[in-house]
Order: sequence, then structure tokens, then C-alpha cells
Amino acid sequence: MRSLVLGLQFGDEGKGKITDFVSGKDSIMVRYNGGTNAGHTVVTSKGTFKFHLLPAGSLRSKTIVLGNGMVIDPEALIAEIKTILPENPRLKILISSAANVVTKLHKAMDKAQEEMRGASKIGTTSHGIGPTYEEKYSRNGIRIGDLKDINVVKQKLSLISRMRESELRGTEYQSEEKLNQLAIELAGFWPQVKDYVTRTESFLFDCVNSGEEMVFEGGHGTMLDIDFGSYPYVTSSNTISGAIHTGSGVSLRKISRIIGVIKSYTSRVGEGPFPTELSGTDADRLREAGAEYGTTTGRPRRVGWLDIPLVKYASELNDVDELSITKLDVLGTFKEISICKSYRPEVMNPMNVLMGYDMAEPQYIHMDSWGKLKESEIEHIVETGYKSVPPEMKNYIETVETLCGKPVRIISIGKIRESTIIKK
Repeated sequence: MRSLVLGLQFGDEGKGKITDFVSGKDSIMVRYNGGTNAGHTVVTSKGTFKFHLLPAGSLRSKTIVLGNGMVIDPEALIAEIKTILPENPRLKILISSAANVVTKLHKAMDKAQEEMRGASKIGTTSHGIGPTYEEKYSRNGIRIGDLKDINVVKQKLSLISRMRESELRGTEYQSEEKLNQLAIELAGFWPQVKDYVTRTESFLFDCVNSGEEMVFEGGHGTMLDIDFGSYPYVTSSNTISGAIHTGSGVSLRKISRIIGVIKSYTSRVGEGPFPTELSGTDADRLREAGAEYGTTTGRPRRVGWLDIPLVKYASELNDVDELSITKLDVLGTFKEISICKSYRPEVMNPMNVLMGYDMAEPQYIHMDSWGKLKESEIEHIVETGYKSVPPEMKNYIETVETLCGKPVRIISIGKIRESTIIKK
């Protein structure tokens, strides 16, 4: 089985938990986009693990692959590897030599760009992701494979500094001495990563041809896609299913199962339109109950009711086979639950959701809550399966299925890995 797990909202849907859940000890786990601006969390009996570059399936898989579509901060990568390897000592790590490198120079540019935007800021994480992708597409990017040659790194840093003079004005990165120091630092990472670096597409071709079990993990959510998301309040890479091909080399035609992950409500970090957003006491309550703070930034997330037109739009873009729904235990803390079934005006349909999305007026249906689940109730549901799900929760799940036109298969009702059931 070759599966893809991706988010259908603004990120933070709980993809990390679902990726971990569908991975197995013999899985090949592949990440194909984004960088440290992504944050995926997995909670096990051993504790809480937060991933930024490594796929969330790293705790159980036999091999992980960081594809060419990623932008990688080598310092952050090395630190993350040191954290995860003790938990899974047999883990084999492969990094594409073509993945681009995030440097301190890019982080300085990221901050400068956000300051230049002023009132039009987009809420970047300032991790240097956008500028690194810019350099990639202007064909000046530093690739992981370049780190073995300090002269190549120096030449590229010098070129980037000259071409980005206006953004770097007043920073230390206009100094040749500082650029040389940065080149030495970057080249110093090579001995620590060289054993992992390869042409990963060749390895993945072999895995596909030999029928290996593979799980692909998308970073961020569909509505942050650079082309199809709520532009310009988006990330710098393609986050949809089609990005597998350009981000790893594996054709989407080779994927047999596309799992779209949605949270039982909606959240987003940063700026941008959010028609179902809650405010005041309700927002504070949902944010605290769901621990809605960015895994990467720590910023409080904006929260609101589930937006069905948005989910339908994302489902069609990604051609999902099934849905996974998370944090139902959190949503149950409300006495009454709302779902946005459509927008007004009625002519607004899922495929033109972005046209005037910030002006959309949500049309809600209201449902009874199942209440806050006790730990013993969660354990009973996990032990006995979907038949033991409270009727109000079943009604919610099945309403989502009807409105979205997609089956819900994986249901998360708690933080830990085991608090997950399959709806057959």
C-alpha cells in the first residue's frame, strides 16, 4: 500500500498523529515539501514528540526520506535526528542531494521582507522558508549536495548577498567576512549529514517497483498551497497531492490511497480570511481545550467552526479517497456545535471558494454535543470500536460525510496514538 496523508485546512489538522498511526515498522516514510515552518506532533506512552523536518512516522518506520521538494535547515535537522534516533535506533535516513538549504542569510531576508510589508504582512514564521524557495527558483539556491564544497557555498552566498542587497541593507550579511564565516559553518555540517545524502528519487523508484509499503506526508494544509490556497496568506510551496511528483520524483499515479485530514473545527496561524472564526470567550475556550498554539511558532491559533465548503474544495483538489477527522474529544467540550454547510450568496460553490472568500457569510447547521469524554469512555470506544461512539458524535461524523461526499475512515478521539479508531 502506498498512502498519502495531507491536510485539508490551514495546517495543524493533526496530520502528525495520523501519519504516525498509518505508519508501520516496515514503512518507507517520505516528506516532499516545506521546511522547519511545519510542525507535526505525536503523543505516545513515552511522551510528546514534535517534528519539523523529519516525517511524523519516524518513530516507527524503517526508512525516512526527505525529498528534493523540501528546504532544509541543516542545523535544525541534525538536532532533530539526535532526538529521534534514540527512540528508533534502526531508522535509516535518506536526504535528497537536490533539496535546498536554509541559511541564516535566508532568515534575515525573511524578517526584512515581513517588515517591508508593513500592514500587509502575511504572518511568516521567519524561518527563512520563502527566501530559500525564491533562491531555488531563481537558480541560485544552495543544495544539500553543495555543502561538500565550501567554494561553491561561498560563491552562492556572495551572489545571493549581491542580488538581495536591498533586503540585506544594514545587516551583517553584506560583509564578506560574515559570509565567509557562514560558508565555513554550512560546510561544517557536511560531515554530519553526508552519510544520509543521496539521489533519493532512485531509491524511491526501487521501492515502488518492489512493492514496499510507503507513506507520504504533506507539510502544511491545502489552504496554504502557494497556488490554490488563500493567497497571499499561504506558504511558499505546493502542499497538495500533486506536489508528490515534483517534491519526491514519485508519480501521483503510484499512490493507492489519499487520506485527507481535517480537524473537527478549523484553525489557522497568521493572517488571512477566516469566515467561521470565533472570537471572545468561545474562541478562548476552544483554543485552550485544543491547546491551539503553533508547534513551530508557539503563536496562539485563530479558531472557528468546521468549514465544509473549504473541505470540499480541498478534497476535490487533492482527489482524496477518504477523510480522517481529529480532535473530536476537544469539540465535545461545547454544549452546542455548529458546522458551516454553505456560504451566502448561494452561487459560491466549493470550486470558487477563494473568490471573495473573505466576504463569505457562513450558513450554519447546529448540532447537539456529545459532551466531554472521560478517559474511561475513550478507552471503551478504542476497545470496542465505532459502534460505541456516542450517538451525537456519530451524527456529527455522518453529517460531515454527507456534506463532503467522502467517507470518514480514521477517527481521533484523544491525544495519544492509541486514542484512534477505524470506521469500517
